[in-house]
Amino acid sequence: MDYYSPLKKQLKNDIECYFFDSIDSTNSFLANTPFTTKPQLCIAREQTMGKGQYGRSWVSQKDGSIIFSIRKCFNEGINLNGLSLVVGMAIIKSIEDECQLSGLKIKWPNDVYFGDKKLAGILMENNSYKGNQFVLIGVGVNFQLVDKHEIETSWVDLSRILTKLPSFQKLTAAIINNILMLSEDFQLNGLTRLLSQWDHYDMLKGVRIKLRESNIEFEGRIDGISEQGALKVITKDGVKELYSSMHIEYI
Repeated sequence: MDYYSPLKKQLKNDIECYFFDSIDSTNSFLANTPFTTKPQLCIAREQTMGKGQYGRSWVSQKDGSIIFSIRKCFNEGINLNGLSLVVGMAIIKSIEDECQLSGLKIKWPNDVYFGDKKLAGILMENNSYKGNQFVLIGVGVNFQLVDKHEIETSWVDLSRILTKLPSFQKLTAAIINNILMLSEDFQLNGLTRLLSQWDHYDMLKGVRIKLRESNIEFEGRIDGISEQGALKVITKDGVKELYSSMHIEYI
């Protein structure tokens, strides 16, 4: 806990915190923790069996990345589509403020990029309990990785972008607090705040894609997101709205 004492002092008092030097998966830990309507945080200096999207592994090295999960309670009637985009915006706003860095983009639906390289990833897992929705929000932000670090996707870290790195713990606290703040705004106002800024942070605007859906293949051009956070794709048959990136091929 001594390592995390400065961080704990910067977090909101109403969050239930768990701190680890090493853990298999911060998401898995919170998934097996008793439910509470209070936000819960699990943060670790490294995770050995981290999970990414679609069953991929989430690789980390000790103190090389900011790694944590938040479990947050939402009212049962809230449409949670687009929440990952709100989390992405919270990460970007934190880095902009703490690092005076511009040029960050959101790659729909759950990644933060600088240029053509991935800087941060988000993993969302949902379930319900006693009339509430609980969302596990897993976050990984590349901070200072060694060159031999192997990740499938082209990646970058803050040490390769910035001439001076910010305080690791101050940036971590800023990201956590911003996620909690913007997710509360999302619960009250949906994607209103995000939509007003989306064009500036949209990495995929105008990109052409190919998609196979129900054994039918079609092509189209990405044209932003809907009010529900779906990816809008202009095709020869009109606008299609996508809620998963699993079968998308960029062309």
